[in-house]
Amino acid sequence: MKHHWKKAALLLAAALSLTACGGKTNTEETTAQNTETSAAASSEASGQTETADTESSAGSQESAAADGTHEVTDMGGNKVMVPDKIERVVIDQIPILSTYMAYFEGSAPYIVGYCGSFKDTISETVLKNIAPELMESSETVYAQSDLNIEEIIKLQPDVILYNANNAEHAEILKSSGIPAIGFATVGADTPADPTQRYQQWLNLLEDVFNEPGKMDSFFEKGDAIMADVEGRIAEIPEEERPSAMILFKLIDGVPQVAGKGVFGDFWLQHLGVKNVAQEAQGFAQVSFEQIYSWNPQVLFLNGPGLLNLTEKDVLDNTVEGVDFSTIQAVKDKRVYDTTLGMWNWFTPNPDAPLVLAWLACNTYPEAFADYPLEETIRSYYKDFYHYDITDDELEGMLHL
Repeated sequence: MKHHWKKAALLLAAALSLTACGGKTNTEETTAQNTETSAAASSEASGQTETADTESSAGSQESAAADGTHEVTDMGGNKVMVPDKIERVVIDQIPILSTYMAYFEGSAPYIVGYCGSFKDTISETVLKNIAPELMESSETVYAQSDLNIEEIIKLQPDVILYNANNAEHAEILKSSGIPAIGFATVGADTPADPTQRYQQWLNLLEDVFNEPGKMDSFFEKGDAIMADVEGRIAEIPEEERPSAMILFKLIDGVPQVAGKGVFGDFWLQHLGVKNVAQEAQGFAQVSFEQIYSWNPQVLFLNGPGLLNLTEKDVLDNTVEGVDFSTIQAVKDKRVYDTTLGMWNWFTPNPDAPLVLAWLACNTYPEAFADYPLEETIRSYYKDFYHYDITDDELEGMLHL
């Protein structure tokens, strides 16, 4: 019998025997039944005064409310009833570990399992130091695409957070009977803008944990950083804005770039530069001949978990079977990799305002010469993650 069914059965039995309710209900109907049964049992067993009966009934109602459910609409448009009290969480495939940690101000409580392949990414980021408990959680998925539903069920989660874009996983998770909430990467109704998506993820976490408005001050700070950066960019003449490209992956010598409509493209839009790969759609496989033709003036390399390539590899032209030396960005030593931050900085993550500042400082070094990037990062991590970032960690982020 599944975890939630066990809890519902225990709760009903407890109500019938006049003991306190200790589990979670699955639906509003179960909550109503428990409340009614508890009140009736109290009335039959009492023989006490009317005042005592009223207090007993009120106490039963409060207990049922505390162990109730509420409805959440996820980013796949599904309406899901989730427990009001959540103590066990599994995360499948969707890369929201850093966003989840930001929601809990520098910790990652309740997580009993997550996509096992994410541990490799965590090991390359500062997240492993901020929330070391993530390295202790069980691996419920052996790879990002392989779902191990049997292991998930054994962990008895109260809720599962998953990738809303993965229809196959969605069906398997729903069949488990465990409340499952879909978080979208690309493919949602709103644009794949990482500066918006991380806020949408946090808003959805507010819904899941029933804490509306919890992240308002976090959003306000991030919006202020972005407004400052974008205001500075707006003053830069068009003729002083370089062309740019993001190398997303390099598999067996075949490059994949951030074309139109993906997160990388939106980063470059915020920077106010021309994405030379915008004529391609999505995460596009192209030839190096095409890249040579585009000849970007600035080249950004994707980060941990997606591209095992560094700016040193490119600048030293040591990548087997590839000649980067003719690209203008390489000639001018304007190549930057993103093996930094809380997560891969080109995907949605709670560092998004800092990512834009970092991109702008590298894209427009003269215009941002006086920008306090290090101070901004330290303050952000201290205020919202309650973490004092070390000099070594900052050097790893910024490649100082």
